[in-house]
Amino acid sequence: MLKVSVVIPAYNEEDRLPGTLQRLRELSDRGELKAEICEVLVIDDGSRDRTREVVESGRDQWPLLRLCSLQENRGKGAAVKKGLIEARGDWILVADADMATPWEELNKLLVYSDSADLIMGSRALPDSLIEVRQHWIRQTMGKIFNRIMRFFIGLPYKDTQCGFKLVRNEEVFRTKILPLLSVERFAWDVELILFMEKFRLRVREVPIRWQHKESSRVRIVHDSIEMLFAIRQMRRRLKKA
Repeated sequence: MLKVSVVIPAYNEEDRLPGTLQRLRELSDRGELKAEICEVLVIDDGSRDRTREVVESGRDQWPLLRLCSLQENRGKGAAVKKGLIEARGDWILVADADMATPWEELNKLLVYSDSADLIMGSRALPDSLIEVRQHWIRQTMGKIFNRIMRFFIGLPYKDTQCGFKLVRNEEVFRTKILPLLSVERFAWDVELILFMEKFRLRVREVPIRWQHKESSRVRIVHDSIEMLFAIRQMRRRLKKA
């Protein structure tokens, strides 16, 4: 059975983390996931609430749980990279703390573990099941960003920003790709995909079940503009890498 490290970037998640971690532990203990969860890494991104205390207290009941902390808030991309560096499983699942994608959806991604190196959950494929939709403004901004990104970079994927991704933790990834990742905020997904493809690793987009959760950390206009600037820089770096 494949060993999977779970990486959860967290910023001020004291309210949502307990339920998210409890659900993951229940599914793992009952054997309902088609992989062995070998560690759960919560990456605290300089939280100002009790996120660290929540994780530390949970370690007493669940030894697989680990806390890694950034001293200050640097952004989701920085937290994810920290988790990717620390993870030791055969595969690494990056998942949001809000459990917008249920943990059971991991089984859908694992179906493609023999034929892909990065398996991305997608909310935009015909078979994707959206149980609770985002506000129409967020949906529209997301679609616009995806179209601009596809125009400038040429990526064919419908949904690069879904927070549920499974990556093969192999030598090429650790030695060639990880050192190149530098985007610290919300465009980290695009950067990861670009470098996976540059090194000829296989990327697969898979429809998943998803529901919008309130208290999103994304600032629609500000972060969309920031992501576009980040993409522009990525294009330059890709030519030099």
